[in-house]
Amino acid sequence: MKNKPLIGILGGMGTAAGLHFQNLLFQECTKQGIIGDQDYPEWIYFNASKAPDRTAALNKLASSPTEYLVSSVKRMEAAGADLIVVICNTAHAFHKQILQETNIPWIDLQKETASYIKRKGYRSAVLFSTEGTLKSGLFKEAIEPLGIEYMEPNPGSEIQQKITKSIYNEHFGIKYTGSCISEKAKELLQSVINNYKSEVIIAGCTELSFAFPELNLTRDWIDPLILAAQKCFEYCCKS
Repeated sequence: MKNKPLIGILGGMGTAAGLHFQNLLFQECTKQGIIGDQDYPEWIYFNASKAPDRTAALNKLASSPTEYLVSSVKRMEAAGADLIVVICNTAHAFHKQILQETNIPWIDLQKETASYIKRKGYRSAVLFSTEGTLKSGLFKEAIEPLGIEYMEPNPGSEIQQKITKSIYNEHFGIKYTGSCISEKAKELLQSVINNYKSEVIIAGCTELSFAFPELNLTRDWIDPLILAAQKCFEYCCKS
């Protein structure tokens, strides 16, 4: 039997998002006509829940997750993974440091998103994300050179504070309620979506990836996790 490429899924940042991605990959397989057990891609999942908070690390309020993520990626390399997808947009801020100590390629969520926006012909996009992802500048660096008008809230602004609360608040934030999105989190997110007149909205935090389908969005939105699932399937089929 021919060996299949092995996908390594690095989740746990947060855990609900990592599990959500596996379901997205399953859905992509179904969409592409996979129906039998033996036809599905092979993947392994590592729930890297010990990773220090990435936004806090970028704000110098927590230790860097680099050492732990390097260790996690190496464990997946040792297990035979051919490709890694990291289910955390903010963790990509440490991508270059991790690549210096590992040999396995990543699916880059920001580059895949920028490529999709360009391919679909969108002329403007707004990013909703953690403050850490904002400060990293990763989406901006990937999108602006393509001639697309790029928008984002200012770090610390009222709009960004609402997004941050919807993700991190200990009582109603998505990181604490998991896939059961609280009404308060939805209310906060709904209140900010009309502040920008862009053609498309980017769900630039993995927690927002499963919150956005529950909102009343009046324009297109992009989920980097869906794009990553498509890329994983493509990689397996072409290998």
